[in-house]
This record gives sequence, structure tokens and C-alpha cells, in this order.
Amino acid sequence: MAGKEASAQDGFNAGFKQSVLVGYNWGLVRGITSALACLPDDLRETMVGTLEKSNRLQELHENVKSISTKDALKLFHNDIVNAESENRATNLEEKMQAMSLLSDAFGSNKLEDFSQKLDSILRESPIPEVNTLLNSKVA
Repeated sequence: MAGKEASAQDGFNAGFKQSVLVGYNWGLVRGITSALACLPDDLRETMVGTLEKSNRLQELHENVKSISTKDALKLFHNDIVNAESENRATNLEEKMQAMSLLSDAFGSNKLEDFSQKLDSILRESPIPEVNTLLNSKVA
């Protein structure tokens, strides 16, 4: 019985390591986009630098808001399954076919894509505190 418990604990630890960073960054994206969406348009534009970036931020907020917690969990699960399928493919042709089918069905690492989009919008903010926040964010 002790072996089963140790194996279960190892599985839990591996899953936790795999998910904690993605979940943390997803929470940051949800929180930051929601907070900035509450600001008046002119203030949000001042914080991000341009009207175009402000519009991209608003679009990102709408996309993030449309994903429920349950859907985010499904996206993360699909990303894990996709990665495992890629690792199991034995030759280049199988890998290319698997990657094409899976990315068409689910997108590739969608939760991380949201984090990268937010980072690209805010990266060159004229407000120093915004850049400080981004630099303190877990990669």
C-alpha cells in the first residue's frame, strides 16, 4: 500500500508543478484585464500608450471573460494531452499530423497565449509601474 501512496503523491506533485505556473499566469491575465477594463477609456489608453493597444486590451478582456473556469481547465487539459501526443509520435510525419489536428481542434497552449498577448500589449507602457508589474510577474 505504501508504494501506491508514494506513486499517487509523485503523480500529484508532477501535476501540481505542471499546472501551478499556468494557473497563476491565467489568474494574473484575468485580474489585470478586468481591472484595466473598468478604467475610463482615456485613462486606459494613457496606461497602455495608444488607442490601438487600448482596443487590443479590451478585445483581450472580452476573450478572457468569455472563458469560464471550467473551460480554462479543459483548455489546460487539452494542452497537456496535445503535448503528450506529440511526445508519443514516433516519426516526423505522425508528429506533423498530430500537431495539425490538435492545433486545429484546440489551439496551441491557449492559456499561455493570453498571457503573452497581455505582455505584448503592456510591455512598452509609458507608466513605469506597469513595467515593474510585468517584470515581477512569474515567467
